[in-house]
Amino acid sequence: MDSGWRPGQAASDRPGGRPEMTDGQPGAGGDPQAQRWFATLAAYAPAPAFVRDGEGRYLWVNAAYAHLYQLEPQAVAGRRVEEIDRPADAAQFLALDQDVLASRRPVRHTLDFRHPDGTPGQVVGHRFVLDSSSGPCVGGIYSDVTSHTRAVEEKAAVDEEMHALRERTGLAVVTLTPGGLVERVSGGAAQLLGTSRGALEGSAALDHLDPSTDPAPPARQMRDLLAGRTSRGSALVRLRVAGGGGRLLRADLAAVRAQGVTERVVAVLTPLGAPSPRAVRVSPLQLRVLTLMAGGEPNSGMATLLGLSRQALDYHLRRLRELLQAASRPEMVARAYALGILDATAWPPRATSGVLHC
Repeated sequence: MDSGWRPGQAASDRPGGRPEMTDGQPGAGGDPQAQRWFATLAAYAPAPAFVRDGEGRYLWVNAAYAHLYQLEPQAVAGRRVEEIDRPADAAQFLALDQDVLASRRPVRHTLDFRHPDGTPGQVVGHRFVLDSSSGPCVGGIYSDVTSHTRAVEEKAAVDEEMHALRERTGLAVVTLTPGGLVERVSGGAAQLLGTSRGALEGSAALDHLDPSTDPAPPARQMRDLLAGRTSRGSALVRLRVAGGGGRLLRADLAAVRAQGVTERVVAVLTPLGAPSPRAVRVSPLQLRVLTLMAGGEPNSGMATLLGLSRQALDYHLRRLRELLQAASRPEMVARAYALGILDATAWPPRATSGVLHC
């Protein structure tokens, strides 16, 4: 592939007497083999590079530079900047050329431009003076950072979305380390537990479980996530709240992985009940009584459906009043929903999946 003027090429071999590099510049010297090596290296280097004269005419470009414009090197060499770039870009580049030629000092900068298809591009690198027998030229060598810049911008957009999701929506999010420590807490999560972020971050997650919660299910979910057996899981937990007592929540867990390794676990906490000084444990039969009661079933109908005598049903109702600290049927149902014993998202009434029972 002919890439136009080659650094170190003899003046007699260059059409139009294009300038050659003087001694002390890369590729110069009396060793023809070294000059050929340098020419090949420059032509196929991955960094886009060019040489232009003081009038803005391309004397040489390598393949990487031509590729920025979706052209071959020989299609660029010999043409002026205005023939390759958009007018606004060409004026910017020529002004930079003149600044470098006037100061004779190399400049490092970042340039934005447009590809022929209109998509934006960005390069970062150096522009410098190259002396030749026919006058000073401008050389440049750059790295195409278009993809990197786009990736950084996309990451910033994702970070902003995540920040908005965590902090501005009030979503209760807790990030856990593989060792089970609380790494980060959203404002919504701290508010949900009635405490501050500082009181939660850095502590062991299991230390915040209410004594009534069996630690085995959430610990098992964490092990499965860390081992890569699952990517998400869910557990019903009762967490301690400030001032004593606890609150029933559902913890939806998801693994955050890098190169297939779980680096942390994110938990989204959803309240299933209001804070209460103690956990209310009801038997499976009492859960059934509550669901029937919430559905409007009278005592006689509950006794028939459950196969209980009226005296046995009265015993369970009396026991439920004591557990729920309620004086009437409506109050028992209301407190069962408020404590998360009954699922507020379901109809007909049903117990919350995984609810504590004795």
